[in-house]
Amino acid sequence: MRSTLDVIANKWAVPVFVELVRAKGEPLRFTQLARAIPGITQKELTKQLREMEAAGLVLRKVYPVVPPKVEYTLTQLGWSLDPVLDALARWAATYGNVVADNQARFMERRKADGADP
Repeated sequence: MRSTLDVIANKWAVPVFVELVRAKGEPLRFTQLARAIPGITQKELTKQLREMEAAGLVLRKVYPVVPPKVEYTLTQLGWSLDPVLDALARWAATYGNVVADNQARFMERRKADGADP
């Protein structure tokens, strides 16, 4: 189970997944994904797409042309994550402020106790 969570619960998995969902099944090229995800490097995007492909969440299609053309789409397994991540997004929208307030209070207590943040 841990390796499964590693694929979908890291810094770049959700942004990549969201962009592929927004494409509504249309294939996206690497550069389209890179432009749509602020802050992601080429190396990070490559790594994330490879991990998702290895897990069977993303289909990578390579066309035999010059320059190389590669497109990415979600697989059926990838699409099965949509309701799960949608539920997580709804939870975050509902409780995000509560979590942020709790974190701020925690940091204030640590600071008052003289502990490093």
